[in-house]
Amino acid sequence: MMKVLSASTSRADVGILRPVWTALAALKNVELHVFLTGAHLAPGAPKVAIPEGCRRHMGGADLGGSDADSAGHAMAEIAAEAARLCSRLRPDIVIVIGDRLDMLPVATGSLAFNIPLVHLHGGELSLGAIDDRNRHALTKLSHLHCAATASAATRICRMGEEPWRVRVTGAPGLDTLLAAEPLSEGAFAAALSLPSLDGFRLVTVHSETNAADPTAIIHPILAALDKVPAPTIFTASNADPGGKVIDDLVRDFAAAREWAVYRDTLGMELYPSALRHAAVMVGNSSSGIIEAALFDLPVINVGSRQAGRDSGANVTHCAADTDAIRALLDCAGASRHRPKVHSLYGDGHAAPRIANFIAGAPSRERLLDKQFFEGNTSIAACWTEKSSAWYDAHARSRPNQSCP
Repeated sequence: MMKVLSASTSRADVGILRPVWTALAALKNVELHVFLTGAHLAPGAPKVAIPEGCRRHMGGADLGGSDADSAGHAMAEIAAEAARLCSRLRPDIVIVIGDRLDMLPVATGSLAFNIPLVHLHGGELSLGAIDDRNRHALTKLSHLHCAATASAATRICRMGEEPWRVRVTGAPGLDTLLAAEPLSEGAFAAALSLPSLDGFRLVTVHSETNAADPTAIIHPILAALDKVPAPTIFTASNADPGGKVIDDLVRDFAAAREWAVYRDTLGMELYPSALRHAAVMVGNSSSGIIEAALFDLPVINVGSRQAGRDSGANVTHCAADTDAIRALLDCAGASRHRPKVHSLYGDGHAAPRIANFIAGAPSRERLLDKQFFEGNTSIAACWTEKSSAWYDAHARSRPNQSCP
């Protein structure tokens, strides 16, 4: 049996990881353990459903989303809990995901045990946030890489990772969205207590952790929304330093306006329908870049947090300026037409590719024997297990791509 430990630090992780957990739990040669930490330990955090037969572990600390001091101490507690868990379980593989402050200590906590790491969503860029450095650090600590896009896979190889360690799988969060039962406009509006969905806007704003004032971005966004009233749902900021400040401002803003609703999270039941029914998505969430294209949803991406991340034709990048944001909101409100958009992040069938890649991993000794790749060799090794039109199209378009 292969013993796999997968870490999740927030509600956003769960939407991405749940289809991967389900696919791994279905494999007879895999014993799956899930480590819930970070925001899962926050007061009132919802209980996370995990697949039958999977074993749940909780510990560490919640970053809190308020200041760097509390975040730093929480990271230390997460690393200590990850080390205790690795000591007790001795997993064969540890799965880490993305770029969060509370995910990095999961990797460092396992480092002394020399356990091979599998990294999901590596090779991407978000230059306006500290997440960018976390992501690349996780890449270099890891031994296998499940990249969401072709350019991300290329970037991983350019960081010195050997091409045979990299697979382009697509983004597993899309699997969750496609699997959700859609709600009608009326049912969705009723669930959120909105009188109608005419011009409905979905808004999520996170702090810009590389900026002199990480929370400054929220002010022009709220001012622009206020100038163009329309049914609006705000979802919570994440647990970055400054996130609590943004949440408090948004909560007060929504409470004073009958057309605005604040929800900590829409969950996997309501969020896919929000993407289906919204006229526009506003803010700086990676969901606007990665997931919105699956529903051809227009996105106004504000500020620099997501700078450098691959985005489709549905995304318009905008400075954190009230007038500029308002002009784009006026355009979005004038048309409900959604041009068909190609999803750079996959077809909604990433989880089986990821599970098969992990289950078929070579021996521990082979995985730990990391060489620094610095040749100009084709990355054809990244293109295997072709099982969909989306995947085949990407593979055909890049058969001779090199990693300079």
